[in-house]
Order: sequence, then C-alpha cells, then structure tokens
Amino acid sequence: MKWSINELNKFRLTNNTFDYVSDFHSFITDDLVDLIDISDVSVSGSFQVLEAFEQYLFDVKIQCTLTLACAISLKPVEVPMDFETTLSFATSLVDDSVYLIEGNTVDLDPVVWANILIEKPMRVVASDAYDEYSEEIVTLDEEEKMNQNPFGKLKQ
Repeated sequence: MKWSINELNKFRLTNNTFDYVSDFHSFITDDLVDLIDISDVSVSGSFQVLEAFEQYLFDVKIQCTLTLACAISLKPVEVPMDFETTLSFATSLVDDSVYLIEGNTVDLDPVVWANILIEKPMRVVASDAYDEYSEEIVTLDEEEKMNQNPFGKLKQ
C-alpha cells in the first residue's frame, strides 16, 4: 500500500488506521528455494507523524500463511504467521532502523515483505517426514578406502 506524504499528514489526526489485504506472489523469487507459496497477506495497524523529525511510525500487524518445503522430505508445510512490528520512515536518514522515503510516497509492501522474510522460520519439518525416512549404513573395506582417498596411494 502506498501513501503520499501529503495524505499521511492530512489523515494523521482523523483517520490514522489502515487495514488491507495484499498479494505478495510477485515478491517470490528463485532465490527463495524453500518458499513454495504465500497466502494473501493481511496488513493492519495505525501510523503516527512525528513532525520534529519528519518521521512516520507505522505499528503494523501482519497475518499470512507461508507454504514452505519440508527440510527432510520436501513436502509442502503450511506455516501460519501472525506478528506485529513497528516500521519507521523518514525523509532524511536518521539511523539504520529507519527506512528512507524515496520521492513523495511511502510504500509499505516491500518493507512488509522484508519483515515476513525475517520472521520466516529457517527450517520446517513435516509431521510425517520421518515416516519414509531411512538410513543405510555402508562400510568400506581397506581397498575401497584406499581408492577413495586421493592420498591413499602416497601412504603405500
């Protein structure tokens, strides 16, 4: 969702809440190998305008469901996400935690996507992942060990 700076200043005292649903499928790239799908993302909250610093604070609640690949079986696993965060935007760089406003608009979607990736679990395991899992123990004799070791011939 995008707002112009003028809209934020206009609505700061009367209607400073927001609630919208957005589609983030376009943000999924090939770099995210474990992320299969994402549901529509519900973004709600309120904002404040700090005039002294020309800063805009957004208290945001994000709800969605990620479909991630199981770390063992690669089966799809649905992971519900429900978290809150505070996002700071400013027209000039204040510190590392503040997002710089480029142009005249504040765009929440890229920042919300970054926060979803931060909150995404690094690894998920399906409840039935170990049902089909099996290990095979292979033992090598001395000759096979020598052939596999590139320095094995040097020992002789």
